[in-house]
Amino acid sequence: MKILALGGAGDMGRMAVAVLLDSPSVSAVSVADIDYELASTFVEMVNSPKLSAVQIDITEKEKLINLMSSYDVVINTVGPFFKFEVPILEAVIEAKKPFLDICDDWKPTLDALEMNEKAKSAGITAVIGIGASPGITNILAVYACSKLDEVDELITAWGLDIDIKAGRKPKYFIKPDKLEKRLGKKQDKPNAAIQHLLYETVEKIPIFKDGKMIEIDPLIETEKRYDFPGYKDMYTCYIGHPEPVTLSRTIKANAISNVMYIGEMATNVVREYSKKIQDKELSIEEATIALNKEYVEMEKRVYSGEKEVLEEYVGGPPTLSVIATGIKNGKRKKLGVALGREPYGEMAGVTSVPLAIATIMLIEGKITKKGILTPEEAFKDNPMEFFNRIAPYCGRNLTGKDILIEKEVDL
Repeated sequence: MKILALGGAGDMGRMAVAVLLDSPSVSAVSVADIDYELASTFVEMVNSPKLSAVQIDITEKEKLINLMSSYDVVINTVGPFFKFEVPILEAVIEAKKPFLDICDDWKPTLDALEMNEKAKSAGITAVIGIGASPGITNILAVYACSKLDEVDELITAWGLDIDIKAGRKPKYFIKPDKLEKRLGKKQDKPNAAIQHLLYETVEKIPIFKDGKMIEIDPLIETEKRYDFPGYKDMYTCYIGHPEPVTLSRTIKANAISNVMYIGEMATNVVREYSKKIQDKELSIEEATIALNKEYVEMEKRVYSGEKEVLEEYVGGPPTLSVIATGIKNGKRKKLGVALGREPYGEMAGVTSVPLAIATIMLIEGKITKKGILTPEEAFKDNPMEFFNRIAPYCGRNLTGKDILIEKEVDL
């Protein structure tokens, strides 16, 4: 199978490409980017006969459709998704090609789901948001809720775990610093992940409460700290992500929300820049660059062991986790399920290894339903198979059970 990787030379894309190149189901991968120097340099460094580079401006729709027509499957890691999700998906449907991406913005997720019938008519499968959050969190949620007879509340959560164990670097993965060194320049672009984070803080966000979808202000502190069983309770706030709007379609619950635990100090910095955007003191691009610099400095303080910063994170739950509360065998229970080990590469690993694994599973015929699918729809019947496929990237000889943390307590 020939894969077209839109944004395949970017931080997220390179990890997905590395995993795909290792698969015998994949015969070729083309890295597509507007920056041909970046794409071709990456291809040269990887030095795989399966890999090639192609230049494309994804805003030129007809050229994009023509390019897609030469491939069997298209994957997309081009962000921010609030700008590019819908036009890329429109092109994919016109090209009638299977598609997967890591869209993590809730508004374009809803827009994409509105295109379900068009995708069905085109005869394609499009799995959107198959990254970390959404993605792994959705499938953790499916797994956790399957263990309850009734679900009252479901919380998907993501944060910072400085002690989590990770797997080895995939053979074909190229680190950002090595790529920049070869290019002889630093990639001077707003960080798409941070731009996404800020985008999700400047307008009201959705949560599912009392059996209906409502909108609340972003970054509101949750009513209580996030209390994953067996770990320190964490400071959390509500953040705009697709999980509440998609999981409420497939899981019957009274309440579904997505929360962030990156520490009160880091959250307050996000609040400051969010306000500057709302007050029009900074554009979202300017705020992204400034916030990224602050986070780089804060990260240095965390990993240098500075007590004031470090104490917010030590003892907290893993990076990706869910809590499901409800009834099991007539008793009220709280179930916590988390990804206890991660693929190599921090954000790139937990985001793009799932994308690549889902792509390989689609090629192998493990995902057959047509239309626009969310992660929980694509893997609701085989969540553990998904984790079994990710497990080898988290460490040698591991299975899905080895990389999941499961906690159950009576209420």
